[in-house]
Amino acid sequence: MRGQQLIDELSALEIEIRKLQFKQLEITKEIEDQGIAKEMGAYSTASLLRDTVRISPADARRRVADANALFGSTTLTGQPIEPQLPVAAKALAEGVISRDHVHVVRTTLDKLPAEHHAEVEQLLVDEATRFEPVTLGKIALRTRAHLQPEQVVLEEQAARKRMEFSMIEDIDGTILLRGRLSPECAEVLKAALSPLAKPAGKDDNRSATRRWADALVELAHRILNSDTLPQDGGRRPHLAITISYEQLRDQIGLGHGDFGAMITPQTIRQIACDAGITPIVLNSEGQPLDVGREQRLVTATIRAALIARDKGCSFPGCDRPPEWQYH
Repeated sequence: MRGQQLIDELSALEIEIRKLQFKQLEITKEIEDQGIAKEMGAYSTASLLRDTVRISPADARRRVADANALFGSTTLTGQPIEPQLPVAAKALAEGVISRDHVHVVRTTLDKLPAEHHAEVEQLLVDEATRFEPVTLGKIALRTRAHLQPEQVVLEEQAARKRMEFSMIEDIDGTILLRGRLSPECAEVLKAALSPLAKPAGKDDNRSATRRWADALVELAHRILNSDTLPQDGGRRPHLAITISYEQLRDQIGLGHGDFGAMITPQTIRQIACDAGITPIVLNSEGQPLDVGREQRLVTATIRAALIARDKGCSFPGCDRPPEWQYH
């Protein structure tokens, strides 16, 4: 029973917070309409909010946009201007929807012709009382796909052009991943990672985020081992780590990868358990004097080439089949 009591208390508190957010936006609209920002030397209402209540520029701009949509105004001649979102305004004032819901409704109507505003606003506010904002956004997108399918297709294509991915080294040597994918490309990645991100068993206590991170690395390992990637610099793409023999033997210092990662000898020894190793002899200035081979015998590729050329043993008079040769 205590659990339900806490949920009820939290829900009641959330309603009060939403009512206060409505009041915030109401005051924001009054500041905007009265031109208080310019009176106080600020460039805009958004910049005034940013500096006075210390919020981010993005949040300040969003508050002004929400306030302008929720509340009516008057023209210079005193004519009333009806609010764009009267239904959403009432729901926020009662605390039954959140500012995030309002944002979804506003940005959706901004993309629709005015003739659909009233109907779509009512639909989305009704759904907002049942679903959280992310789900509401999907409902809004489906609604727009029926009303303006061509525009939704163009936005999907634009989202693909906005895709980006970066890996930024943090001060502790870990790598921060940042990116943006279009919805359908994200589905492709999720489909590939999902089977690898499942718990390994009942004793797997990794968090979901850790399992997804492990899955991403496992996916890369599998692709590198599949021999399906195009060559990179004339070689099959692979993980390359360089470390001196002494460091590897004594387990001191650090090795380094081709892309700059610093890796301990202990981790390199684990990697080397299933790796090809190319010995290189360097002089005191780091110049290579001798480069060894990863394999002592002929590789599978060279073996295939020799079989195609010789059709068997090349020694005069020998009739051994090629399967017996080059071992």
